[in-house]
Amino acid sequence: MSSQLVVSINSTADYFRWCWLGDNQASAAPVSAPMSGDLDALRAALGDLGQQAWLLLPGAKVVTRTLEYTEKEKKHLRNLLPFQLEESVVGDIEDLHVAIGTASSGKVALAYTDKQWLKAIFAQLANIGIEITRCWATPLVLPLAAPVVSEPQEPILTEASETLDEKLIASPAATWAIGFEHGQANLRFAEQEGFSVPLPLLAPALDMLIATQKLTNNLPYLALRAPDQVGLDALYQSLPKHLVTQVSSQTLADHWQLDFNGKAIDLCQAEFSQRLPVERWMKLWRGVGILALVTFVVYVGVLGFNIYKLNKQNLQLRQQMEAVYRSVSPNGQSDDPEKRLRLKLQQLQPKNQTGSAVAVLAGVIPIIANSPDINVKIISYSAETGDLSVSAQAHSFGSLDALRQALMAQGYVVDPIAATTQGDLSNGRLKITKPQQ
Repeated sequence: MSSQLVVSINSTADYFRWCWLGDNQASAAPVSAPMSGDLDALRAALGDLGQQAWLLLPGAKVVTRTLEYTEKEKKHLRNLLPFQLEESVVGDIEDLHVAIGTASSGKVALAYTDKQWLKAIFAQLANIGIEITRCWATPLVLPLAAPVVSEPQEPILTEASETLDEKLIASPAATWAIGFEHGQANLRFAEQEGFSVPLPLLAPALDMLIATQKLTNNLPYLALRAPDQVGLDALYQSLPKHLVTQVSSQTLADHWQLDFNGKAIDLCQAEFSQRLPVERWMKLWRGVGILALVTFVVYVGVLGFNIYKLNKQNLQLRQQMEAVYRSVSPNGQSDDPEKRLRLKLQQLQPKNQTGSAVAVLAGVIPIIANSPDINVKIISYSAETGDLSVSAQAHSFGSLDALRQALMAQGYVVDPIAATTQGDLSNGRLKITKPQQ
């Protein structure tokens, strides 16, 4: 079963009370015995685990009131309403934290308290791992009873009455909730309004409230609540005499049986609103993050060392290649020793023999010798292709062509590469290839 931590503080924030509520948080009793003590006791009760909690503030530290607004101002209530309080509060309005309730019919309730005091409380609880998600003044979470409808009055005749059946029906009387808590009386007189006073001041406070709201002719009913009979008796005896008859109920209820699901003004607004629990996430993942960071640093360090080692080995290999290249070609270019060594190695490797030079010469030379007008200048043989190149000179181009025809008659492939004539001499170069058998 899930549970919700609820923390209540006194006016000086040096005494805490807390409990865990069950699933039905609106009416169920605490799932564990309520505890109390200072901040260290609360820390010890929670252990090292982070908690989300609801916070109850003393009514003496939170003021509630209702202000009016126009439809044009409705979109800017959060910015405008605090400054409507300037004439009615002592001190700078900037020092107050103002929370706004539900706006309706040109009226809106608001609650305000000292901003620095509230910040200090949030910080104290955050330091022991408590994140406040909702916050109310204690009087505003007292359960409210439904208004009581009074009996119809006797028919009253007026000049505007058309029949004797017309009656003036009294409007429903409001029901106010009054709770007793540690010598204080918590009063909730509307869904979003209430206050706390010391028990001896309850009677004058009620008289002033009735006069302010002009309820002298329609007195509210009172629902009294206390954790024991002694508290109920103390509340009853502290009431003004004219309100004793207005007590509609007296209920023995635990301090924590409150209306957490009602329409009370939640002070977790503006800068006190719930944000992403970054700090709590950081605490939960701090160990994993540190391990990941250490692993990453080690990985980068090892990778950097391996790169340094490989670069050093590569430099040594290039120095060795440079030394080998210089031993082969002391005066050659050294811009790319590896490439130049490969070229020299290819030049030194034996080529594939596609034919025999002796066999080709043995077949070609006799044919050339039988041509008396042919004077051979250059004979070259390519071992890679098996081609024989013959540069010759004759007194006429016809003699060179006759030599070509004679070679082709013996089965050779002859391609004339070049032929020139200077005076009465003709020069030509023939490419002679012996077909593969």
